[in-house]
Amino acid sequence: MACWHNSIKSLRRKAVRKLGQAPFLACLLCFVLLAGTARASTVHPELVEADVTDLDLIFEISKLRSGAGHDFSYFRDSLPPEVMTVINGIDNFFANDTSEPESSMKHYYSPYDLHKQENGDNTTIPVYAPFAGTITRVIEEEREVDPPPTTPIVNKRVEITSSSDSNYTAVLFHLNLDDAYPQTWNDYPEIPGIWSHQADDTTYSTLAVGAGDFLGYADMRMTNDFDVAVLFNETATDDKWVSLFELMPDSLFAAYEARGVDRADTIISKAYREANPITWWGGRNDDDWMTLTPVPEPGTLSLILAALMCMRPRRRSP
Repeated sequence: MACWHNSIKSLRRKAVRKLGQAPFLACLLCFVLLAGTARASTVHPELVEADVTDLDLIFEISKLRSGAGHDFSYFRDSLPPEVMTVINGIDNFFANDTSEPESSMKHYYSPYDLHKQENGDNTTIPVYAPFAGTITRVIEEEREVDPPPTTPIVNKRVEITSSSDSNYTAVLFHLNLDDAYPQTWNDYPEIPGIWSHQADDTTYSTLAVGAGDFLGYADMRMTNDFDVAVLFNETATDDKWVSLFELMPDSLFAAYEARGVDRADTIISKAYREANPITWWGGRNDDDWMTLTPVPEPGTLSLILAALMCMRPRRRSP
């Protein structure tokens, strides 16, 4: 109201040709202030201080809300009440934002063909902590492949809660976790017929990690990618997935821009996904992915420069 009273006083002192200008400016100022407040409330802190892997090994990255992989929006399974009671008591179990349409609320990092599928191993693609924090959960994951081997492929899912803001937890999937960290920690409780609890591994060196600390290697055996998600505790009861890139400062994102990635392309909007539901689960949609421009192989640039020098015309002697 004060801004309107000041505008009226100003109008009384100004010429007729200025009529209407002051109220308009006052409204504009109020709108800008309100818009700025709303925008600030949805901006996430720039917690990410390191890439989760060596970017020169990566060929493409999936977008948030893509149709890559499987639905990873919120826990939609219908289970018996006694099971849901156990699940509801697990801290940071999964997002519970039921307004999200079916989509993949994480990013898949897919390396070049040389390092995945039948060429893949679990000792080549390094994985690093995106921010400083504490390992709050390590659970074992199993993956069947087609055709299945004698035994399933086993690796780790690792959760790191930020030391700067405990409302954010990075989740890194399918890791060959380094022995410095516990191979099982804070596992889910026993749920008969659904989940078998494993005791904490006590033979480890540390739970604390710094940004960029080596965690282990992505398990790329007979698979196309490994994945990264970030769980945000918006309130004490509301948990939602957010993009790793929403927490990444421009200084770090510059390396992605240098590979042809536009920040606006890292996330598919909720409105677009609602209007264009996913119908291709299990298939490939190129629009789900950001393909990074190639980087020269080690030593290639120097060879190219040498070749150009050799091709340079020489001056004839007089």
